[in-house]
Amino acid sequence: MKIYLNCLRQRSLSLFVVLFSMAALLGCSPKPVQFHSMDVTGAQWGQGFSLPNLQGQTTSLADFQDKVVIVFFGFLYCPDACPSHLSKMLEVRERLGSAADRLSVVFITLDPERDQPEALAAFLAAFHPDFVGLRASLEQTQAVAKDFRVYFKKVPSSSAAKDPMAYTIDHTTFAYLFDPRGKLRLVAPHDIPVDKLSQDIENLLGR
Repeated sequence: MKIYLNCLRQRSLSLFVVLFSMAALLGCSPKPVQFHSMDVTGAQWGQGFSLPNLQGQTTSLADFQDKVVIVFFGFLYCPDACPSHLSKMLEVRERLGSAADRLSVVFITLDPERDQPEALAAFLAAFHPDFVGLRASLEQTQAVAKDFRVYFKKVPSSSAAKDPMAYTIDHTTFAYLFDPRGKLRLVAPHDIPVDKLSQDIENLLGR
């Protein structure tokens, strides 16, 4: 009986140790990261891009290894959404400090007909010289927009009858964030505050 009780105590002690260890591990495990942007991890759309840059060289996600990449669709003559988005990206870079070198901003024009390379390059450089512009054929633009679920439509202005180039473009204003492994992770609304977007980027960088 004494031997049986000793064995029972040892088993109980072992079980207690196992349960305590499991509880400790669960208590110390890191909490899932909470993003401010929409978490689309695992999405089967928006898997990347391969488009000409403003110098005519093909550019893809593979050119931005180990960086967070923010992709935004717009056009040069956009009256508000595009300039305000690019200004926000500049503020985000400033908040990131030394980590800004691990952030790349990619602007894909939805208006290759009007957005000539030189003018678009000057427009982007006015915000930051490292901002990357991509300009493809209309067919390529339509294909990548469809892959990212980006809506865009040409809207003629009142003077379009005299000038066929007098139009604006209605378009989706989301930003698409890829992690350093090249995976689409987040979709940020246009009105997301700078501090929240900066936190999301820092989380993707693993800071």
